Amino acid sequence: MPPIDDQTDAVRRFSDVIEDLGRAEEPKLSLQELVSAFGERGFGALILVLSLLALLPWPPGGKAVFALPIILLSLELACQRASVWLPRWALRASVSRTAYRAGVSRIMPMIRRVEALTRPRLHYLTGEIADVVTGLVCVLLALVMALPIPFGDALPGIALVLFAMGMMQRDGVAILLGVLATAACGLYLFLIWATVVEVAHHVAGWFAHLAA
Repeated sequence: MPPIDDQTDAVRRFSDVIEDLGRAEEPKLSLQELVSAFGERGFGALILVLSLLALLPWPPGGKAVFALPIILLSLELACQRASVWLPRWALRASVSRTAYRAGVSRIMPMIRRVEALTRPRLHYLTGEIADVVTGLVCVLLALVMALPIPFGDALPGIALVLFAMGMMQRDGVAILLGVLATAACGLYLFLIWATVVEVAHHVAGWFAHLAA
């Protein structure tokens, strides 16, 4: 799929670009193709697409394929880089175009609704300083998403989607919703950790009772 020139990309809706990516004839959709397609939308658009793809069911370890480029993009955002840069090995990463189309068909109605609701507002939450903080938070969320935690990928994935939409549309309300989703993710991780510690404590007590 050839790169989209900046002028055309500026007037096309994000949802249209997502759908067009699924119509190409090549069996694999590469990250290089995503970078070329979104052009100046850069960081927000790529983090959004990768986060949406990561929310789909994948074999064990599949989430890391998406988490690594999200981490790199988020770090670049936090460092105030003007344009997207990814190493060649990351750009060669790909997913099945068929799986992409199937996933997009399920989430497209939601994307169009969110796209219609978002607009530039609360500009102080989408400025340069805010982008630094958002980028660092997205790094942490991507790391959590890659961990083998039961249902632990959903909340960070949703938070990443909200942050990415907020960055792309310069919508501070979406950023605030991302903050709430991040807080929910932190609470979930705390509950998981507390449960693990409690179970370990009971197992240790049981073994101590047997040894007595």
